Amino acid sequence: MRRRLIPPREDAVCHVSAGRDKLGLDIHYINAFKGRGIFTTVPFQKGDFLLEYRGKLITKEECERRHRVYHDSLKVFMFEFKFDGKLWCVDASQEDGSLGRLGLMWLSLTSAKMKILNINGKPHLCLFASRDISPGEEIDYNYGDSDWLWRCKTETSQIQKTVSCLKPQPNSFPNNDLDLKHPEPER
Repeated sequence: MRRRLIPPREDAVCHVSAGRDKLGLDIHYINAFKGRGIFTTVPFQKGDFLLEYRGKLITKEECERRHRVYHDSLKVFMFEFKFDGKLWCVDASQEDGSLGRLGLMWLSLTSAKMKILNINGKPHLCLFASRDISPGEEIDYNYGDSDWLWRCKTETSQIQKTVSCLKPQPNSFPNNDLDLKHPEPER
């Protein structure tokens, strides 16, 4: 396994401040139902910074307004979270070329975890590897209380699997270590 050149938080701050995505990630089309996803081209270690979920930072009120007017295909790009005691949302519905908005959202067995970084007094949603990731693997993470059609839970023994389904069951996983609508701020 490679050695880190800089600590993951510093790596995140560097990429966020520059407004650019990290090398070692690529976009691939999956299918018409799921769309595009992010795949690794290099190995990543558990804890490594992967990418930022970039978009327009908006208030809870503006988020609610947009939910009322947006088509369902745009709502999937809205990420709600809590920062400094207030509810916020990053609206990544506008295609800007960044990778973070394309990560697939699952409820278990994810390769990344969302953390909120306070950079110059402003919250930034950053993905970090939740386990070692090999080249060619898809970046997926827990996206929150959403009802995307392709998510539901089924159990086979102790293994939780995500399968295609017609009726989603958000927040039905017993071992959830994260408040889904409100990722924990980085300390």
